[in-house]
Amino acid sequence: MKINEKDTIADIVKEDYRAAEVFSAHGLDFCCGGKTPLDQACEKQGLDVNLLKDQLNSKLEKDPTVISYASWTNSQLIKHIVEVHHRYIEDSVPYLSQLLRKIADVHGERHPELIEVRDIFDEATDALYDHMKKEEMILFPAIESIEYAKVNQKPLPPMGFGSITNPITAMEGEHDFEGNAFKRIAELTNNFTPPEDGCNTYLVAFAKLKEFVDDLHRHIHLENNILFENAKGLELEFA
Repeated sequence: MKINEKDTIADIVKEDYRAAEVFSAHGLDFCCGGKTPLDQACEKQGLDVNLLKDQLNSKLEKDPTVISYASWTNSQLIKHIVEVHHRYIEDSVPYLSQLLRKIADVHGERHPELIEVRDIFDEATDALYDHMKKEEMILFPAIESIEYAKVNQKPLPPMGFGSITNPITAMEGEHDFEGNAFKRIAELTNNFTPPEDGCNTYLVAFAKLKEFVDDLHRHIHLENNILFENAKGLELEFA
């Protein structure tokens, strides 16, 4: 893969997901803010774009086992998102919420930021549950119906919300809310770094929280930068 500094961060990650690790290490947003060109993102962060390109090229050496999500159909992407990322959230939130409540109760007096972390997490994950339900019940079936019509040469199916762009825009707005919430949590936790007086529960909570955020970034990237763009493009083919 040849890296061009005018490529957006989202497009680079779309082509090869391993680039996400490099961007995350430098604090570059590849999901909600991924539509920024590489050179502009580097300038904003005070990074040398040529050095970053070298790191990317080194990371992205040819590997035949790398999954190319950009080549998947919308139905394949939806199945993966629901079975992997949505189920991960449903499985992880109760345990992680319990951990965050425990360390807030025990360590909150010395580390009051834990109270805010707990409250932000609860608010953000409550919103995530509603968000995923709307995707699974409304948006994803609509995207699949467009794909079905295209593959089977049928007319574009009528949808009560007009263009597929309308619910996609709403979902992207909710993704921005989630991105901002977990960015704030990262700031409050010093990028998920437990303090020296942190107990084992503290360490586990922060490690689990980082894992959760990393998965959420992959999840949002697949939707914003691949699935949603594919769906809008496919709908335009009926125009």
